[in-house]
Amino acid sequence: MRLQSKELSAIAGLPLLLLLGILSGCTVGPDYREPDVAPVMQENWQAAKIADEPFSDKQPPATWWDQFHDDQLSGLIDQLFSSSLALEEAWQRVIEVRARYGVVAADDQLQLAAALDYTAAATGDKTVTLLGLPPGKSAEVYSTGVVAGWELDIWGRTTRLLEAAEEDIGAGYADYHSMKVSLAAELTLVYIDTRTLEARLDIIRKNIVLQQKTLELAQSRYQAGNGNELNVVRTERLLETTKSRIPALERALSAAKNRITVLLGRPPGELALQTGAMPVVPSLIGIGLPADLLTRRPDIRQSFHRFHAAVARIGAVEAERYPALSISGILTLSSDTLGGIFNTDSLMYSLGPGIRFPILTGGRIDSAVAVRSSQAEQARLALEQRIVAALAEVENAADGFIRSQQQTERLDNAQKLATKSVELSHTLYDAGLVDFFQVLDNEKELLILQESWLLARQEALSEVVRLYRALGGGWEHVLPATPDRQKTSGLKRLSGKYDGVSS
Repeated sequence: MRLQSKELSAIAGLPLLLLLGILSGCTVGPDYREPDVAPVMQENWQAAKIADEPFSDKQPPATWWDQFHDDQLSGLIDQLFSSSLALEEAWQRVIEVRARYGVVAADDQLQLAAALDYTAAATGDKTVTLLGLPPGKSAEVYSTGVVAGWELDIWGRTTRLLEAAEEDIGAGYADYHSMKVSLAAELTLVYIDTRTLEARLDIIRKNIVLQQKTLELAQSRYQAGNGNELNVVRTERLLETTKSRIPALERALSAAKNRITVLLGRPPGELALQTGAMPVVPSLIGIGLPADLLTRRPDIRQSFHRFHAAVARIGAVEAERYPALSISGILTLSSDTLGGIFNTDSLMYSLGPGIRFPILTGGRIDSAVAVRSSQAEQARLALEQRIVAALAEVENAADGFIRSQQQTERLDNAQKLATKSVELSHTLYDAGLVDFFQVLDNEKELLILQESWLLARQEALSEVVRLYRALGGGWEHVLPATPDRQKTSGLKRLSGKYDGVSS
């Protein structure tokens, strides 16, 4: 509600209470309007044009990690949501912003304080004072009473601050949801790293067995006089080189498992992760439409909340341009004896309204409005930048998934051919038709291609995770029952307007 000068003059003669009733619904400053994000939004995904088969317009599932068909992974995600220290820390930030709302709301309430005082005073015989006791006197004063104050929110300053505080709560919930998305993705990526390292170690150990047999063949031929020592030395060198790769991979595997325990909020060594196969790459991924990101991505929703809060704070500063009306009162019982304070004759009170007019502020209010206006514009630009970045993240992950899938298919064919080459080289060598070095070269090439295929498959799986993370999936997942430690610290199921997709 906005008041014009004619309206103000028309009500100038109304009683004070009627005037306050009319003004109490006024708010100054701009009202929030949903920003137009059409200029930074696209209609369809560009990556879908490369290959239509892997993607569909369906919404991605909330528990997207189940698409990998790995029970251990799904179980770890459930543990993550119930024991993660980082997630608990994010929830504490939600508790903080909700408490801050209560601090702001208190400004709109009657403030009442009780007081109980005792004062002893004395003056010397020759004391000269214009105030207080005459010379040579002493006195004791006992007093009790209450002090009350209430500033009326005539221009909506507190209303705007409450509006901003409510949006801060929404941003806090969005930050919590964003943390869930990030942690689920990070845990899945580390899990994929773990399974890839296990698979690489398995391949190296199998190649060690193969190269050991080749060494035995070279040694037996050399001892029989059908070979030379160079064949033996080169085979031993290849075998030792292959063995030397195991410690580095085992060290990386141990670090990956420790990273999982950290994400779960547990010390290293407490995770009993069973050895398993690499997850299965989903054949079809629902990615929805670009506009869906506005509601699916928690970080985008957080940017909307921050922009709304910034706009509301402009009005709170604008309200400082107008008169502030407050009502204050004091009721005191004062006596020179303790029992006297219970006598009504010791009563003293004062009650009345007060009004403050800003006259000279040195440009402070104008500058404060300019600051808040600039902050709102920054928040709007940050929102648009967040949308553009989110679109690019989805496009990059979708394109990366397609390319890595193509690479995996070609490397799969190459490693199969390399396996056949090793088998053929052994057969031809036994028949004396090829050089022994061709056997070693084929075995070396086989190991390289097998590892390259595993790394390409790892990248394809990782791109799937990045794609789901870019789509904002996983935050809707309902939290399981929390352990006792978190129940006492405040982590619990979300409820209300910010819970689930209703936020």
